[in-house]
Order: sequence, then C-alpha cells, then structure tokens
Amino acid sequence: MRRFLVGSLWLSLLGSSHALATSASTDIFCQKYPKALGCESKQASCAICHTAVPSLNAYGDDIKGALTGPIDATLIGALDKIEALDSDEDGASNITEIEHHSAPGNGSIKPEADAQLAYDPVIAMRRLRAIYCGNPASYEDLQKVKTAADPKAILHAELNKCLASPFWKGEALFRLADKKIQPLSAIGFGGNVVIADYRYDYRLFSYIMSDDHDVRELLSANYHIDESGARVEGVIARQEPAQVGQRIVIGGGQPLDPTRRAGMITTQWFLAFYTMFAPLPRNTASQTYREYLGMDIAKGEGLMPVANEPRDVDARNVKQADCAVCHSTLDPLSYAFSTYVGIETVQAFLFNSNGTYRATRQPWEAQGQLFGQPVTNLLDWATKARNSDPFKKNIANMFFKQALSRDPLPSEQGEFEALWKALPDDAYSANKLIHRLIETKAFGGKRS
Repeated sequence: MRRFLVGSLWLSLLGSSHALATSASTDIFCQKYPKALGCESKQASCAICHTAVPSLNAYGDDIKGALTGPIDATLIGALDKIEALDSDEDGASNITEIEHHSAPGNGSIKPEADAQLAYDPVIAMRRLRAIYCGNPASYEDLQKVKTAADPKAILHAELNKCLASPFWKGEALFRLADKKIQPLSAIGFGGNVVIADYRYDYRLFSYIMSDDHDVRELLSANYHIDESGARVEGVIARQEPAQVGQRIVIGGGQPLDPTRRAGMITTQWFLAFYTMFAPLPRNTASQTYREYLGMDIAKGEGLMPVANEPRDVDARNVKQADCAVCHSTLDPLSYAFSTYVGIETVQAFLFNSNGTYRATRQPWEAQGQLFGQPVTNLLDWATKARNSDPFKKNIANMFFKQALSRDPLPSEQGEFEALWKALPDDAYSANKLIHRLIETKAFGGKRS
C-alpha cells in the first residue's frame, strides 16, 4: 500500500556498526529533503528505509553502507553519496524519487510527473453518483452537467442530495466503518454469546461523518445515537437482560460513564472486542492507532520508541530484540487504555461491566505516550490524537480511497495535502472535505 505514514524516526539501521538511528536522524533527513513524503509535518516514515522494521529495504541498505561513523554525525554525508544511485532499480535516481514524493527503496513505486490531466465534470458526475448516491448517472444527468454554464455548481448540488440520502448515511458510511468496528454477529446483539451491541458503533460513526458534524468527535463524543437517529446522553441500559444457558448475554447498551468516553474507541463493543481479558490492551491501542491515525505498527508505521520501553509490565516477553522494536512504541500507546474494562465475566452478568472504566484495574494509566508526548489518561490521549496531522490525513485518505480505490499517487500529493490541511478551515466537516475532493483532478480528471 502506497502509504508512508508517519513515524517520528527510523528505528534502526540494524547490522550497522554505527548504532541505532535516533529521532535526530529524522530531523536531519527532513531538513535535507523537505519535499520527501512524510516530511511535510517534520515526520519521516519508517517505510522510506524499511520493508518491515527492523528489515531494511534497498535504500536503507545503501544508507547503511555509506555511513562512516555514528549515524547522526555521518548521515548527511551518506545521503549525499547515494543521491545519484537507483537503490530500488526502478529507473529513477534516489534524489528524483525523494523530490517527487516517491519511494527510493521500493521498485514497484515510481515517481510520476504531472499527468497533465484536465478536469472533466462528466467523469466527476459518473463517479459522484456511483459512490455517494449508490446508483449510476443517467443520460440526462450527464447532459445537464456537460452543457451547464457552471458544471461544478451542478456537481455540488447533486452531491448535497447524495450526502443527505439513506444510501450514504445507512449504507456507504456503514461500509467505511466496517474495518474500524469489525462486527462479529455471533457475539454482537442477538448472537449466541453477546458481549456488546455494535449497532451503537455504526450509528455513532454515521452521525459524526455526516451533516457537517465535527469528525474529531470520532475520538471525543460522549453521547450515542439511538435507532431513530437521535442523540442519547448518559448511560444506556442494555436491551436484553443477563442470560446464561443456550444463549449467553453478558453485555449491551452503553454502560460507560459519559465523563470517561472518547467516542468510537470507548464504546462497549470496541473495548470488549479488542481488549477482552488482556491486562494491557495492546490490541485496542494498535487498532485505534491504525484505524484512526492511519499507522499500522505491524507494518512498521508510526514507530516512536520511548526510552526504557518496553518494560514488559505484563510479563509477555516483549523485551527480546525482535519484539522490542515495535513494543517500545506499542506498550506506551496502550497504557492509557489499561483502566478500561474489556470482558470481565465475574461481574459482567450482574453489573454489565464490559466496556466500563475502573481506575484500579491496572496501575499504568498515566504512564503512556503518544507522538512522543506523555498522556495522563485516555481522554488526554484522544485529545492529542484527534487534533493531530495524522488524524486529518487519515480522514482525507479514507475518503480518497473510497472514491478511487487506492492511495494518492506521487503526482497527486499536492491535491491530497490540500484536502487534509483544509479540514480546520471547514470546521472538520466530512461533507465539506468530500465537496473539495470532487473538484480534484484525481477525482474528475482525464488525460488532456
């Protein structure tokens, strides 16, 4: 996947006798190559040098071979030495790839010059109708936009109708939420062993991502949405009483105190499904990091090691070298989640305790970090996350991929950057982001 998502440093040039890379290495790289992918926010990607951390790609191997001493002291010289090389043997020099938002260590990704596209409102209408309305454009629709004095006004009017439609709110947005929620009917509402009701998750996601609501509420909402589409405040009782027998009903509703809620990542389903019985909710943290910040630790993305981590607080043997590379980031990400209950069957039947908060559950809550900054609890974690550039990029990338079934090409990085950077000006509205998206050449362009 062509996504070199942010990690604040290259973890290692393992095998080098000149020690591990540090956060200063990233600063050096981005100061030298400010146009490099990932450096627009002063953060470089592990994928520039790594296939999967700690394994190096061809570009990382060439850097390692060019170092003449400690990496922070000799990196500039090493980068100079290999600029003219074609590390990944794709026909483009390393410096050409870096300056065109491409991948000098991945031969399958080549820098692309401006594709010389011309915007075609007919193409945009076809795509718009299929994606946002769920049905094809008619001949009349295409003729109308083709002959209009202001075709973009026609497109935006049509988009407004689509984004208010039952298809968009009840189908298309639900499909965008699937990977974030990961429904499993056997243990959801009506299943054989019910741990929570993920219908609340879908309704909350759709509500926040429509009607010009602030998409940051994905990580801050302290309310839920009922079956009629209305906001519901406070604790929500489960619809099914506790049961043990042919069917087992443990959870339901939304029992978490609203003062401890952080939107989609504190629903009963999210906490029960991802945390389950784990004392340290690594899976919960990694799912949040991946789906809401766009960084997949399993792919070596977003690695920001914390000094003296991992401490292996739950005795999972994560200090060994192959594990520590990722866990020095993952474990500090997870501490803030540790006071939220996953599944506790001893109390669950009587008290519906799945997905609740208990300050004494584990002692690590205030020991976490996100983006190299300490966090005091999950609410602090979520605040830093939802106001970050990775969050904005991830929202924009989600809609870009929905529209085009791929990540932005190197030649489209300018349009893509403009999309996510406009979110604050648009009050973090997903609808307004989509209105901007349909005007891009990536969306409606054809070769001129």
